[in-house]
Amino acid sequence: MSKLTLSSSVGIGGENQTDDVLVVQKALNAIYEKIELSEPLAEDGEIGEDETDSPTCQAITLLQRHLLGFKNPDALISCNGMTHKALKKALVESEPILSMFLPKIVPEKDLKEADFEQAAELLSCDVAAIKAVSEVESSGSGYFKNNAPCILFEAHQFSKYSGHRFDESHPDISSPKWDRSLYVGGEKEYERLQKAMELDRSAALKSASFGRYQIMGFNHEAAGYEDVESFVSDMFFAERHHLIAFVHFIKSNNRLLEAIQNLDWSTFARYYNGPSYAENHYDEKLQSAYEKHNAEQ
Repeated sequence: MSKLTLSSSVGIGGENQTDDVLVVQKALNAIYEKIELSEPLAEDGEIGEDETDSPTCQAITLLQRHLLGFKNPDALISCNGMTHKALKKALVESEPILSMFLPKIVPEKDLKEADFEQAAELLSCDVAAIKAVSEVESSGSGYFKNNAPCILFEAHQFSKYSGHRFDESHPDISSPKWDRSLYVGGEKEYERLQKAMELDRSAALKSASFGRYQIMGFNHEAAGYEDVESFVSDMFFAERHHLIAFVHFIKSNNRLLEAIQNLDWSTFARYYNGPSYAENHYDEKLQSAYEKHNAEQ
């Protein structure tokens, strides 16, 4: 994708060959958040009869405005022109997130009521209890806007699983102690993960939490996977996989299983979020979320 080869111009006044338009649409979708595009473009290779009203042309305008600072964008990408080069550069910068696991996957997002009901039956707990964990752990969504699973990279875990080899050379991603200030949040956590993967791939994957239920990579066996690679890869495909992994993980720990069955949120938070759960009020957040979802049933 970073090559972004075009045979002709795309946009207002462009030749707009179908294959070229499709390449541009895919590229713009890969960086749509960076250019403040409200939603991904339809990848259909079409500009439309009214070029000025074309979503693709409007997206090119946003690209020129946000990445090139054009005051009067012309909404045209000429082969090897300034806009073409800016789009290439933006793709290269975003690819560490998009290309770690190939091919790039458009996941099946969201969970259906039947999914929650089935999970609750397997855990013998309230549906509202699972919905509460869903909401608190990842604000009700397992994916970032770029379609990569939500993650949080833990530098203290990377230090542990890499044998403390990178504490001195890479203190931003390898720390002997937990340090809140090292988090960068959101999609940028993938940049930290990518950096760690270049040093020790297995240790890096074990050191991040993934998906809607933020299960740590080192817990892959408890989540039902033989190795961390298959666990992480599966998180890219469907949010339902996140829920299945969560069910396995809870069933592997009697304290967690009993806690979610008994709605004992302080115990659940202690074993799910760690001993410092009270500092972040996880138990209170879970209780509040449960009450909300229980009232909706």
